[in-house]
Amino acid sequence: MMDIGAIVMAAGLGTRMRSQTPKMLHPLCGKPLIGHVLDLLIQAKVKKAAIVVSHHKEEIITYVKKQYPKAPFIFVDQKTPLGTGHAVLKTQHLFKNFKLPLVILSGDVPGLTLATLKAFVEAHVSSKKELTLATAILEASYPYGRVVRDSHDHVVKMVEAKDATEEELKISEMGVGLYCVNVEPLFQSLKKITPNNAKKEYYLTDMVGLIESKHAFVIQQKEEVMGINTREELSRHEKIFREKINQAWMLKGVTLLDPQTTYIDSEVKLSEDVLIYPQVHLYGKTTIGKNTMIKTGSVITDSHIGAQVTIKEYSVIEESTIEDQAIIGPFARLRPETKVKKRARVGNFVELKKTVLGEESKANHLTYLGDATIGKDVNVGCGVITCNYDGGLRYSGKAKTVIGDKSFIGSDCQLIAPLTLQKGSYVASGTTVTENVPKDSLVIARVKQMTKKGYMKKLWARSKKRKK
Repeated sequence: MMDIGAIVMAAGLGTRMRSQTPKMLHPLCGKPLIGHVLDLLIQAKVKKAAIVVSHHKEEIITYVKKQYPKAPFIFVDQKTPLGTGHAVLKTQHLFKNFKLPLVILSGDVPGLTLATLKAFVEAHVSSKKELTLATAILEASYPYGRVVRDSHDHVVKMVEAKDATEEELKISEMGVGLYCVNVEPLFQSLKKITPNNAKKEYYLTDMVGLIESKHAFVIQQKEEVMGINTREELSRHEKIFREKINQAWMLKGVTLLDPQTTYIDSEVKLSEDVLIYPQVHLYGKTTIGKNTMIKTGSVITDSHIGAQVTIKEYSVIEESTIEDQAIIGPFARLRPETKVKKRARVGNFVELKKTVLGEESKANHLTYLGDATIGKDVNVGCGVITCNYDGGLRYSGKAKTVIGDKSFIGSDCQLIAPLTLQKGSYVASGTTVTENVPKDSLVIARVKQMTKKGYMKKLWARSKKRKK
């Protein structure tokens, strides 16, 4: 736990993203940019945090309230965006009697780690200074504020790149938008700043020159404090994050045959001895149990996969649950609210939607099962369809199909819902089932076969005569 408060800057326009989506809500490894920053504050157990919003504030507020309903986050609306200094000043009323230091950070800097934040705050506390600013040594092309020092190497001020002289632009030490500052000197200094600069804004960086008691904390891992302003920068961070996520899982006992082509979102949870083939994508809050194998090209989103499961090539699984020792695919699709129970099998070109497939049951080929509950040890043949939608003639939604334990559904059958087939039902191939089936019954509903011996010789003879 850190004895700090926080101010998160989330009021920027984000124009360089060229997007209708607020920059703060652009996803990075499955989580919005601001979500990574707020997760860090949750981990640090901050006492209070103000989130300054302006443009697209409704969308940002909605996201934060939904994802962090119990967090100590308070929103401050910067109705007229007059700069970063003005944004922080708008939070003054929230920290009127706050005695702990404040960390000020940007909502579009998702890479900061808990270890670095902790070291930064500890450096501030131990220094007994009023202000600690985080800096990094960067190339001259970066458009960040330059840290100006005096002949004794003491920090004097920060100058934004747009207002810097040619000599100042040569400075490689730059501010990275991260501060730890005591409350009273912070707001005293902000009341003194003026918009006397190229952008005619109130710069937060001006407080550096106004607070006498200060020092710099140089961050070595500069990728932790790099902001995201463009799609290219977002892509670069995506790669960095993905590599870190993959490395972390491999250290925990997960095998990635090709980490460079494996995509794992930040909230995915894996277990020991999971084996992941190339080009696998794991999204959202997916969990994977021990000794499960996921083969090439599979995409799994917000699903729970048990232990010793085999997911074969190019299977797509969304918001579903797969229990232990099940086999899925190749080329299977599991749509939301599907549950595949222990040792069940879903084969190639099989689609399940809102369906429960019971223990040791199998649907191995070319089948659609929607809005169905299928019992234990059921065989569903090739080409079976649960006809769950009548176009709204009788039912406003989808009708349900129930198949009892130890039933057998032959190939090329249509089950017209709503329908119940009780335990031990046997449906012959090519049957269209329209009525409920009692226990242990045989169902055949197809045209009776007619065989005319030798008839084809007559047809071919007639054909030859016509051609002459």
